[in-house]
Amino acid sequence: MDKKQSIASMEKSHPVDFTLFGSMGAVSARLSNALISGFNGRRFEFMDIGKFQVMAHSGPLSEVNRFYWKEILYRAFWASAINLMRHQKWQMACVRAFETPANFLAFAAALRGLLEGAQDAWYSLGPVLPTLARDRAYIESALSGNMRDTRFVDRELEDRLIHFIYARKIAKTDRGMLPDSHMALEPKDYRNATGLPDDERKAWTQLYDDLCGICHPTAFSLIAGWKDENGVVQIGQSDDSSQILALCRKYDAIISTAFSLSVTTSAMNLKALNWFSLPETKCADVTDWNFESIPAWREAHTALSKQIVN
Repeated sequence: MDKKQSIASMEKSHPVDFTLFGSMGAVSARLSNALISGFNGRRFEFMDIGKFQVMAHSGPLSEVNRFYWKEILYRAFWASAINLMRHQKWQMACVRAFETPANFLAFAAALRGLLEGAQDAWYSLGPVLPTLARDRAYIESALSGNMRDTRFVDRELEDRLIHFIYARKIAKTDRGMLPDSHMALEPKDYRNATGLPDDERKAWTQLYDDLCGICHPTAFSLIAGWKDENGVVQIGQSDDSSQILALCRKYDAIISTAFSLSVTTSAMNLKALNWFSLPETKCADVTDWNFESIPAWREAHTALSKQIVN
């Protein structure tokens, strides 16, 4: 992804992001900064659920479809925006932990948060772009009030977007009182849902395990603070900068994948929302960003070209 701006320029404006995470880190920092400035104060008004249920039962289908899809697009913007804001904070925390004096523990904790956030985000936001592309004409018809003869819903997308905002750990005694979409999954379930090839999923799991081992702590992460010379234990300061760079180099490919699952996915969703005649979900700041090199974006445009609506 790019904004008609060279990688060299990105590196110059975000040098620490580039040092840690390569071109993907610098571009993600630039993209997040560019888009997040336009989120502050954005408002979405949702219809009361009881009122919607009454309308869904007895109102005209054109209005049911119009309100349903308006609120789905609201949720897509809301979740994508919040995810970019969260990613930016995790990435900034990584950068600050590398600045002098470097703090390897703080870096590991922040990168762990970024990694978990990326897989969680993909679970909910990954389906948005292909769905909007596949059903663009139908959704636009619903938004304009022209879909009068059938009720057009997408429960899977609806539940995924609700999941992103409301999912949390729920006590067993309360589970029957809340919809399944409100129940958080286990980390491994989000990781498996990414659909990564086996080798990449293995690398992701290994990175996550290493970060957990650093934070908990475990023997391999404690060794940096002491050494044993012929039975004499000597405590000493670790070289945190070197440890951070070594971790980033070891897992550079999978860290870039995490950035893509989170930042690129959210940004493409926001650009796709510009396809629709809904002012509240327009994002002018993403217009100049080019995603043509990304397979998911190209596939979305292929799906757009195949739509036929009677």
